[in-house]
Amino acid sequence: MSRQQRITETVTGIHTEEINAHFNLLPERYFVQTNDRELTLHIGMVNQLLHSISSADSLGSLRPIIEWIDEPARGLSIAHIVTWDRAGLFHKLAGAFSVAGLNIISAKITTRSDHIAIDTFEVSEPGSGPVRDGHARALFAQTVEAFLMGNHDLGAEIAAQIKKFGNPVPGATSPSVEVYLEIASPRAIVEIHAPDRFGLLYRVGHIFAEQGYSLTGARVHTHHGIAIDSFFLESDAKVALDSARLTQLKSALIGTLSQPSDGS
Repeated sequence: MSRQQRITETVTGIHTEEINAHFNLLPERYFVQTNDRELTLHIGMVNQLLHSISSADSLGSLRPIIEWIDEPARGLSIAHIVTWDRAGLFHKLAGAFSVAGLNIISAKITTRSDHIAIDTFEVSEPGSGPVRDGHARALFAQTVEAFLMGNHDLGAEIAAQIKKFGNPVPGATSPSVEVYLEIASPRAIVEIHAPDRFGLLYRVGHIFAEQGYSLTGARVHTHHGIAIDSFFLESDAKVALDSARLTQLKSALIGTLSQPSDGS
């Protein structure tokens, strides 16, 4: 029995056609990175998002679907977010975690070919493991909705939280950024090794949005205080990704990663 058949037999209350579409609309790397429990969860979350289109609330289809899973043995919580893809989605989600005072440990970013984004973040309360604080979860959800549905500018709140949690330790490794084109694809790949700091992913994602890129995938990890991140980008305007644009992106990333966390 194939994995697709096994999942189809496990999931209840969702049409087989919708489950088949989930398998057909996602890249192979998603299935490599996603276990059966997460895959089943995501199918249900996508179903909720699709049903929200017919909601009496005209904004219902814009409201993200969020599910939390605690993993106390690993000292973290996992936030699963399913929403319609849109410009700057990644940096808005990362910014919402910053506003809520949560630290991002890792992230997996995937977008279906029908523009439904499936994003998974491993997060923690600074110094205290899983996200036990219900207020932090509620604040994250409120902030995401303010960003995505109201397009509110939360720069001041994010800056305050970044300043609160400070800079990396003195003498930490200098940031390293590599930007290059993926072979046989119009995508650019960005690889970053940098001292981890509160709000780092918000800063990086903001640069992508400012320079006209959409994020089609990401692998984000933190190991011994060092962020080891890979991002896959496409040009929003479908403008050719020539060496001048890639050099400009690299310079902007090095510039923002070299700044103190308070932006001074």
